Amino acid sequence: MGKKLEICLNSDNETHLTDNVKNAFIAGASRIELCSSMHQDGLTPSDSAISNCAKIIPNNGELLIMIRPIANDFSVDAPLLKKMLNQIEKAAELGANGVVFGAIKEAEIDVAATRILASTAQKNNLKTTFHRAFDCIAEPLNAIPTLIDLGIDRVLTNGAHYNDEQNILHGIESLRRIIKRANNQIEVVIGGGVNPQNAAELWPICEGKLSSLHAYSAVLNDQGRVMPQYISQLLNPSFEQLTYD
Repeated sequence: MGKKLEICLNSDNETHLTDNVKNAFIAGASRIELCSSMHQDGLTPSDSAISNCAKIIPNNGELLIMIRPIANDFSVDAPLLKKMLNQIEKAAELGANGVVFGAIKEAEIDVAATRILASTAQKNNLKTTFHRAFDCIAEPLNAIPTLIDLGIDRVLTNGAHYNDEQNILHGIESLRRIIKRANNQIEVVIGGGVNPQNAAELWPICEGKLSSLHAYSAVLNDQGRVMPQYISQLLNPSFEQLTYD
């Protein structure tokens, strides 16, 4: 199925944003996940950021928009759901290809909210990703069939609990189980600490499967600019770089 790399970009600095989008795709990224406020684990970006990025996405690329109006525990009440639905429709209007959202309730998928969010996205011809709220679920393997039934296209996961600060490789067996359970019916997007040092071991578990890698800080320099050589290192890592910190 080939390597697919998703790059998360912070929209807060719009000065670098268009260059970052262009450089990401030139270096081989498959899609962009656009967020604001990455210090709060990502919120919905501004309309202007979405519009500016949508204008420069190549034909073979995708622009995914984070739909998260506020930083919270991923619970979605009626007023918040209304905001998220409005943001999904706006993202479509501005030229996005997909949206990224999550809704959980008592450590399980909030099926009612997720169904409405997914339906609205689908009506607007948008791909859907259930973000790392998935990693707050008590029984993630049991949640995979639910997401498939809801028509979700992708799920973003680290393979460990959302608050686990360990190297992503410590969750690699969990990731293998999730990919197996997904059975190519939903794309498993591996993210949360992906870098050239661990990508060498993560790519093989994606091989032949509907899965991909997702990176953020590993592709940026100290000024927040995307470095094409860092993306190249992610796409073609060496096992000599591998560490288990």
